[in-house]
Amino acid sequence: MRKFIVLVIALCALIGCTSSAPSGAGRPPTAVEATQVPVGLLDETVPGLRVDDELYVPLDALAKRLEVTVSTGADGVVRAEYFEDETPLIKQHDPRGPWLHFAGVDVTTWRRISIGPDGIPASTYDFGTFQYPVEVVQYGMENYSKWVATGDEKYRPKAETVARWLLEHQDAKGGWPVPFDYSYREGLAGELRAGWYSGMAQGIGAAFLAKMYDKTRESRYGDAALRALGPLRTKVEDGGVLRRFEGRFDWFEEYPTPTPTHVLNGYLFALIGVHDVGELMGDKAAKEMFQQGLKTLDRILPLYDLSYRTTYDLLHYTRTPATAPNPARWSYHSLHVTQLSALDAITGGRYREIEQRWLGYLNGKALPGN
Repeated sequence: MRKFIVLVIALCALIGCTSSAPSGAGRPPTAVEATQVPVGLLDETVPGLRVDDELYVPLDALAKRLEVTVSTGADGVVRAEYFEDETPLIKQHDPRGPWLHFAGVDVTTWRRISIGPDGIPASTYDFGTFQYPVEVVQYGMENYSKWVATGDEKYRPKAETVARWLLEHQDAKGGWPVPFDYSYREGLAGELRAGWYSGMAQGIGAAFLAKMYDKTRESRYGDAALRALGPLRTKVEDGGVLRRFEGRFDWFEEYPTPTPTHVLNGYLFALIGVHDVGELMGDKAAKEMFQQGLKTLDRILPLYDLSYRTTYDLLHYTRTPATAPNPARWSYHSLHVTQLSALDAITGGRYREIEQRWLGYLNGKALPGN
């Protein structure tokens, strides 16, 4: 299991320990004296124990600083880990098959999500309840993936309900407008007014509809899939989500704010979606978009690497005055690894070295200093 695991041996109530050396038959184990000592842990003093030449500090104190979760397993072993769930690694990518890890996703358990009477997920925020295209398309992809992975027809109506919603709500530009204003990171990147598009929704939605077309042969789904690429080809200043990173690399913005954010997971979802549209629809333009997107990743991926985890966006690189990096939560870092593994499956390992390094960060393998 790819987790950062700490095995903790209990000390005897802060008064002593039992030696791990084997004892003779009938002979009591050797007691090892433990001395209580104060330990300066970064900017705080915590109680510790010294046992011979070894020093012990409370795991909870380390967990708070290392952002790990501490739990006790059924085997009695106390574990400290960055991310509680396994990181799915995609070994093969079939545009007709389940999408990435989505056959194991349950959108209905996500925070803020409820399924409305029309069968479409709605997100409740402190400013209202909305059908957010980013989450709608993921719900569709979840049910498509479970349908093709299991062959269970119970998922088909749910996938078709989402597909119909996408047809009904797609506008003349091929987009699914987001129905609320949005302030990214408390306005650091500027404001978005209701009606904006998300590159993540466009990419996933286009791929989902292309898959539904391939599965059902209903041409309306295929037509809508190709139209959904429109905002991905339209510059942000013209109402789309396309940006030119450093003036020469195409980027699909999850949040097309005035200041570029370059959210990594949203772009990777969109790019893999574009790939699937190109393959399933035989669309040369989509295939070229995908190739250009890979060239963007060749340049930009190293900028997300903080040497111990990834950053969620590049606002620290694009904003003036500069802001501090925005380290990704470990669940998002894990998602970055999964997404890269899918791209490696598609490209024959183009980003394998980075994928493995980022996977190592989940195991506590930060890069060494100079």
